[in-house]
Amino acid sequence: MSHTRLVQDWLEGWNGRDLDRVMAHYADDAVFQSPTVLVRLPGSDGTIRGRAAIRELYEKSLAAFPALRFELREVIERDYGVIVIHRKHNVFAAHAGLTVEVFETSDGLIQRNIVYWSTEEVAARFRAA
Repeated sequence: MSHTRLVQDWLEGWNGRDLDRVMAHYADDAVFQSPTVLVRLPGSDGTIRGRAAIRELYEKSLAAFPALRFELREVIERDYGVIVIHRKHNVFAAHAGLTVEVFETSDGLIQRNIVYWSTEEVAARFRAA
């Protein structure tokens, strides 16, 4: 599967609230690094390891934000994987800032998913906390 197709399927899974579809793209030993982890697990280093733990975090995110929707802005292919730039709507920001996700892949699966929030996302999230 091409990186572009992986991203499209991943986003359609999120927008369709189909967690099985989203998780099908993660390796069993995948690593997820995100400010979301810092918010949900205070005192952590912002990292979750393993598909099961990532799925649990994603389930909580879907429950917390039932109208969550991703708007794709850009897909940048790299040798190691893909960089995805998107906006998350209907979460904690009235005017969603950009989010950057880096997917490092191997054998067509996400091995590492690193998330970076824009200043708008950070400000909105911590203002709402």
